[in-house]
Amino acid sequence: MKTEDQLIADVFLREGDVYAEPPQIDQPTGRGGITLPVLKDYAGHHVTVADLKAMTHDYAASVIRWKLRQLSLKSGFMKIADEPVRLQMIDFAYNSGAELAIRWLQRVLRVARTSKMDTDTLVAVGVADPWLLHHALIAARLSMIDKATDPGGKVDRRYEEGLENRALEFSMLEVP
Repeated sequence: MKTEDQLIADVFLREGDVYAEPPQIDQPTGRGGITLPVLKDYAGHHVTVADLKAMTHDYAASVIRWKLRQLSLKSGFMKIADEPVRLQMIDFAYNSGAELAIRWLQRVLRVARTSKMDTDTLVAVGVADPWLLHHALIAARLSMIDKATDPGGKVDRRYEEGLENRALEFSMLEVP
């Protein structure tokens, strides 16, 4: 089972643990893929590219932890009692956006797709078998990834394997 600390470590693995200049990516990012707007929100004051460059690993980890918790709070994921489902939703939203992650959760639960953690969604989460819900959500993520990376999809096919592995890392299936 994943923990919040593992989610943070995974962010560094996926986003890097060094400062990156554009055009390698679309904007300058610090360790863990932290952007200037995220660092500004965390710090509560104006920040510069020099601040991104100067971040230590530990400081970046604290920013990422804060960002994951803010995402969880703003999206309503904190209301999900089951930790594996909650952490998977946080990761899903961190990667794909909260509204999209919630819509896929709602597809799994077979409730109206409102893109919000509304009452119907929370009730359905609360009565679902957490282990089955967790694994059904993995299957939903894989379906979304497959559609997004098919020809004409929104995501370059070369990212398919990495995105699939990211979703599958949440599996709690016992494999001999």
